[in-house]
Amino acid sequence: MMRTKLGTAALVALPLVAGGWVYASTLVKPEAKQTQQSTVQNYTCPLTGEELPCRNCCPLGQQK
Repeated sequence: MMRTKLGTAALVALPLVAGGWVYASTLVKPEAKQTQQSTVQNYTCPLTGEELPCRNCCPLGQQK
């Protein structure tokens, strides 16, 4: 009887814990989202190895 109650309690608690974990992972601070976006927008120049704000800033992108 006691074993059945503990098993039932564990089965009920497991989805609640998993749902809480998923919900907590979606709560990201706005500052963290901005830094993720800024790193995505950077371009690494293959010639110099610098991180530049755009492709045209690289000497290879400036064709005459």
